[in-house]
Amino acid sequence: MAVSISGLRVKDICNIWVKGLVRLVIIPGLTFFVCLISCNPKPESREIRVRWENEQAISIVIPASLTQGIPDDSASKAIVVSLAGQPNPVAIFGAYTRDGAGLLFTPLIPFTRGMHYDVRIRGKLTRNFEIPENNTGNVPAVTAIYPSADTLPENLLKIYLHFDRPMREGVSGTYVKLVKNQRDTVDGAFLDLQPELWNPERTVLTLWLDPGRIKRDLQPNKRLGAPMQSGTHYHVVVSPEWPDVRSKKLVKSYGKTFVTLGKDSLSPQLSEWKLSLPARSTKQPLTIDFNESLDHSLLQEVFVIQKTDGDLINGKWEIRRFEKQCSFIPNTTWEAGAYKLVIQTRLEDLAGNNLNRPFDRDVSRQTSQTNGAFSELRFMIK
Repeated sequence: MAVSISGLRVKDICNIWVKGLVRLVIIPGLTFFVCLISCNPKPESREIRVRWENEQAISIVIPASLTQGIPDDSASKAIVVSLAGQPNPVAIFGAYTRDGAGLLFTPLIPFTRGMHYDVRIRGKLTRNFEIPENNTGNVPAVTAIYPSADTLPENLLKIYLHFDRPMREGVSGTYVKLVKNQRDTVDGAFLDLQPELWNPERTVLTLWLDPGRIKRDLQPNKRLGAPMQSGTHYHVVVSPEWPDVRSKKLVKSYGKTFVTLGKDSLSPQLSEWKLSLPARSTKQPLTIDFNESLDHSLLQEVFVIQKTDGDLINGKWEIRRFEKQCSFIPNTTWEAGAYKLVIQTRLEDLAGNNLNRPFDRDVSRQTSQTNGAFSELRFMIK
């Protein structure tokens, strides 16, 4: 197509790719630029685009051309977003939603600066992308240590370390210590597990105090004694030298100080829990007081609220007051009627005692605890 243009750029006429030759034609008194152009539509980008919010990479857009034929409700099965270079890739948790530019993937935790990621579609590596570093060095940090209380039982079973980015695995024994009375390192306090117990994103590590030293009559207990004793000050120390998966170090030390109480050898008792009920036609929280601190990680997994006819109530859980309390905030307002709180009986207290049985128990003794996988508490909203 031949087009005469005077004083205008091609993009002022149409959004096109210019193919051809631009010629200068001079006629007395007039000057024309004659362009031989092809008005082809600009091809759709086939690259992954990163979306940012408050300097965080909160989601990616996978172009529609790469996801043709994939129903929205099957995206999580057909598409795997993972850290790059994994021989057996582990999918990053997140949600897929349809976007005008393609399929939007929003991870549960924002993508990590300095990391590379792969996108596999129907098992085939299709694209990869990088989250660039920022200008502040972007060093890793410890964001929380659980249990959060400052008084803990002497037979504490687990400690959780939360980081803000994926950390190097298999080295916690080098970088985490338990110090007694601010001077003595407790040797062999933590169980040397390989592989270590990380979440799929490698941002939460579960450390077990050696159960063999906690349980009575086992050889490690007889030979070394329990890792901790009642009425003593302890300090969990995380070394500033611990590197993340990019070899960037924590830079500063992190820690938690606590005092130990006596041994906890009893299972949590549902009869001691207190429910604070919301008013109907509101989104007020349902609050559960446990009368003791429970396992932080399990508290995020073991509760479901249903109507007595079986309908699930959707909402979110919040853990409060040193893991002694949970609140449930529904997505919609409460209706009057009968409900039940369903609890997986694997829920534990800080010493590993679950709802069915104590962690350190005399197997020769009869117990009144049940062995079911679930328990429930019923309540009415009027």
